[in-house]
Amino acid sequence: MLGLLISAGVLGLIISLMEEGDFPGWTPMIICVLAALVPSTLINAFIPAGLFFIGLIVGAVCCGVAISATCGMTVQRACIAAGVFFVFQIALGFALAAFM
Repeated sequence: MLGLLISAGVLGLIISLMEEGDFPGWTPMIICVLAALVPSTLINAFIPAGLFFIGLIVGAVCCGVAISATCGMTVQRACIAAGVFFVFQIALGFALAAFM
């Protein structure tokens, strides 16, 4: 649950920096994070580990559509924000793995 809130905060920060506005709100950001992580997790569960990037691409597109619907961004800018979010998630995963 804490990871979901941190991810929603990071995604909201990315969107607010891209739009040069205020934080979009917690509910839309939690919806967008779930729209990103659920498809990515489901797809990565059924494909080989070497093809993990397919799940990331599908998750980024789903997240981009959700951001576009909830925040009023264009789909292209929303997919860029989702891509930046996934880069952050990957970097955070590598950093946590290095500490363990």
